[in-house]
Amino acid sequence: MISRKVSQKDVIQDLRSGMDDEAIRKKYNLSAKGLQVLFDKLIQAGLLRTELETRPRKLNLVAILADIRNGMSKPDLLKKYTLSEEMLKQVVQKLLAAEGKRSAYDGPETVIDEPAEFLGTRELVRHEVDFDLPVYEIDRPEIVGRVRDVSEEGMSLSGLEVSRGDMKTLVILADHLGQFSSFEFKGYCRWSFTDPLDGARLAGFGIEKISKTDANELQRLIRLITTGG
Repeated sequence: MISRKVSQKDVIQDLRSGMDDEAIRKKYNLSAKGLQVLFDKLIQAGLLRTELETRPRKLNLVAILADIRNGMSKPDLLKKYTLSEEMLKQVVQKLLAAEGKRSAYDGPETVIDEPAEFLGTRELVRHEVDFDLPVYEIDRPEIVGRVRDVSEEGMSLSGLEVSRGDMKTLVILADHLGQFSSFEFKGYCRWSFTDPLDGARLAGFGIEKISKTDANELQRLIRLITTGG
């Protein structure tokens, strides 16, 4: 794209002013490939490295999530999206915070929006579990996962081999101090993917059916997390 007489000086000034990739593409009428060629030439000339390292990055989280779900390895993710391990860690944390929700649109400024099925549960406070809280499928008690956070309407888990759309009966084991008893509920898996950092399977379940007795134990668990007893 340098042959199209794009001013290197103007591009560097635009980057330093905070202009993002999409704005530069529109200004200089470049394709995505053309923009990469331009950046490569500027890097080779020693003109661009500092600007690329310091300016804000806009990443397509939807595309990254799709690659993670498709089993892309950590090295391939780092290479494809030009990420450091710390940056990948931050991306995964953002995906976990959003609980794997898909965006309503795709592009360089993609953010993770909430589909309708999550609107109700996201209004409820989720309580992070800071102690070891085992969970297993009632039909597969030999595979024990861990509860990551809890709300009155659902919870996120790690370590269970489940897929989005699965309906499972899950058992939460009682604590050793007897502050709440073991309880179970039927849940719908609303999202699931593998953390590329440590390979752990992560999933979020909405509670579809729970008895009154078990709901009381869930409330006791939430009180334990929020007040200590």
